[in-house]
Amino acid sequence: MTRFILDKRWTALLVAVLLILTPLRPAFAFMEGLTIEKEKQIGEEFVLQLQQVVTLVDDPFLTSYINRLGQRLVSQMGPQPFKYRFFIIADPSVNAFAVPGGYVFIHTGLIRLMDREGELAGVLAHEISHIYCRHMAKTLEKAKITSIAALMGALAAVFLGGSIAPGLIASSMAVGESAMLKYSRDFEQEADATGFKWMTKAGYNPRDMMAIFKKMARQRWYEGGDIPIYLSTHPDINSRQVEYAHLLAKNQDQLPSPRPESPDFQYFSVKLEASVGNSGQLLRRMTQEAVREPKNPLYYYGEALAQAKLEKTDEAINDFKKALSLSPGNPLIQRDLAIYYFQRNRYQEALQLLNDLSHRYPQDDVVLYYLGRISQERKQNDQALSLFEKVCNLNPALTEVYYNLGTLYGEKGQLGLAHYYLGIHSLRSRALTTALFHFRKAMQNLPTTDLHYAEVKRQVARLEKMRVKVPN
Repeated sequence: MTRFILDKRWTALLVAVLLILTPLRPAFAFMEGLTIEKEKQIGEEFVLQLQQVVTLVDDPFLTSYINRLGQRLVSQMGPQPFKYRFFIIADPSVNAFAVPGGYVFIHTGLIRLMDREGELAGVLAHEISHIYCRHMAKTLEKAKITSIAALMGALAAVFLGGSIAPGLIASSMAVGESAMLKYSRDFEQEADATGFKWMTKAGYNPRDMMAIFKKMARQRWYEGGDIPIYLSTHPDINSRQVEYAHLLAKNQDQLPSPRPESPDFQYFSVKLEASVGNSGQLLRRMTQEAVREPKNPLYYYGEALAQAKLEKTDEAINDFKKALSLSPGNPLIQRDLAIYYFQRNRYQEALQLLNDLSHRYPQDDVVLYYLGRISQERKQNDQALSLFEKVCNLNPALTEVYYNLGTLYGEKGQLGLAHYYLGIHSLRSRALTTALFHFRKAMQNLPTTDLHYAEVKRQVARLEKMRVKVPN
């Protein structure tokens, strides 16, 4: 995974690209009142633009894990008008943010400060509370930004931070207007209190959020006084700690009992490190930890991931097997070993492990995806299609499944669905010209009564408004 560092230069470039890609339009309709549907539109447009200039972590396990955790918190809120989605941005800065419409983003730099699942749950609970309380929607209405271009630039400036170089932007409006979009102290206090409630209801101890406050404060000290982006957009860290301590004291009798630390989070952390960190450093650290705790399978699993990234096949497989011997049937280790076998074209060994996992965990989207890949390689197309459709429903954030669906429907001669799925894949892979080509073809081949037709028509209209051109 390539790391994309959003320093001052990249932030300036992002805002410039957002302003260029998004056509200037007259006054935006939400001036008369920001409805739920308009919030969804803002979020969708922002995510579409953001995906063009940042690297989103797309590892199936990592995306599945953070979305499962996020949905566990969302489920405490009751029926919601938005479908909440959670994304990891490959960036070392300490940041997390939410945009209208139910989209939550967290940087790898913030996750790598965490030691417990409760800390990650605390940050996610805080961000979904901003959406739940419609804080950004209320702030947008108050700011009275007059165009989509200005809105996108301002959102990028406030959430991604950094100094905006005037020479890279056609207008300085995004800089001035971004100042109006930062959360007020009242909004921060409400999000802390509301997130506290969701954490408690989900069985997490809100003290873990206090631990994150302290880590960010230490990070600021380590960096010589520079304020982490998260603290610039979520201000008043000192007063918030005091108010949060009052919440903890007031609700002490209602706090959940300490829950066993989730092993999934530890594997998630190691897998994230293997995806965005230095493989050599990870291997050295895991080896040292294994010497201290030779019976801990996590460290051999980490060694295996590092060896795999370093193209040391035999060593990686040996470490995977060592980890499994210490934790027989461990689904996380078994699944990654199966994936590694698949990547080395050792389909029979992969299939044996995956079949066992699918019997034990029939809703595991990653297992089903690789079972589909093996079926596709063996030309068992109907079986592969069934598996990929199920994966798509379980984890819509898994980008590659859309490519597999598109190619399979193409082989079956169902061109409307083939172009629809290839269009979605291209859109998420930042290939906007290719996406528009496929969506136009899908419109030509899908009946207007098809469930996908309305979405295809919407995507075509959106891309054409962005002035994306398809060569004749």
